[in-house]
Amino acid sequence: MPFTVKDFRDLIRILEKHPEWQAELRRLILTDELLALPELIRELVNIQRQTVERLLAIGQHVQALTEAQRHTEERVSRVEEQVQALAEAQRRTEERVAALAEQVQALTEAQRHTEERVSRMEEQVQALAEAQRRTEERVAALAEQVQALAEAQRHTEERVSRVEEQVQALAEAQRRTEERVAALAEQVQALAEAQRHTEEQIRALVEIQRRTEERVQALADRLGDVQGQVLEWHYREHAPAYFDDLLRRIHVLSTQELARLLDEPLTKGVISRAERKDVLMSDVVLRGRRWTDGAEAYLIAEISVGIGEDDVERAVRRAGLLERALERPVIAVVAGRGITPQASALARERGVWRVLDGTPIAPEE
Repeated sequence: MPFTVKDFRDLIRILEKHPEWQAELRRLILTDELLALPELIRELVNIQRQTVERLLAIGQHVQALTEAQRHTEERVSRVEEQVQALAEAQRRTEERVAALAEQVQALTEAQRHTEERVSRMEEQVQALAEAQRRTEERVAALAEQVQALAEAQRHTEERVSRVEEQVQALAEAQRRTEERVAALAEQVQALAEAQRHTEEQIRALVEIQRRTEERVQALADRLGDVQGQVLEWHYREHAPAYFDDLLRRIHVLSTQELARLLDEPLTKGVISRAERKDVLMSDVVLRGRRWTDGAEAYLIAEISVGIGEDDVERAVRRAGLLERALERPVIAVVAGRGITPQASALARERGVWRVLDGTPIAPEE
């Protein structure tokens, strides 16, 4: 799997959580040119060692000082050429580091630390070049400063040794960093696969939840229908008890009786067939006598577990149709176990009785 920009950004977040890894990542950026630096330094040391040998020989061969000085100057020139080659290699290194910075934009912070490290390395190399320059100046005054040159050579060898140790540590850190990056890439791949499986499971659970909700809703609808039918049967069977406050000598009309009563109004054109069917769909229709004057009256009740505004409207409409067809007073009633505040307000407004759990409530109450 290719190492993408997203993987680099993930690596940045990991490095922010583990500062101790940042130093190792900085070493990852170093190039082959920097690794070749010890060889160049060793060549420089060999040249310096040969120079020292020739300087020691000058003390024994004063007569050959002029010739030795010429050879020394020639070797110093070669050293300068090698230093120039080292500077050119450093320039190429800087160019490659700059190109790498463009390719790994997501590792900006890590690259910044690396550049700082490279800058410090440049400063160290510059210091080495400065030491070499001082050595060359001392070579120019060789006859008078042989002892000072030996001391400078010792310091130079110590600094070269330290540089070699640092380069070796950088190579080891480079290897460890590559191993960790490979391990991180495998972990990211495993996480992506696990995420895909999780998403598939979530989609399956969502589908199961949707089907479950549909089934529960269907069961709820069926249960509501059953409860409504049971409640309607209950009110029909116990009509004299529930509606005794409204009428006496109550007789519940069957659908067949109600149909026969509506046949004549239909024939005379008092009501239409659609209006006749609407009245026949009433939940409970009964006949009785009013308590106040003993006059014959009818009652239409719409039964619902939870009474809503639609139930009130149906009761008013069907009561009006039956009253027009029979030319008798008809009481509109809604009955059930509960009623919404909006339906209750509408019932008071339209003059509809409410019977809640068997308790009648007049429209004005």
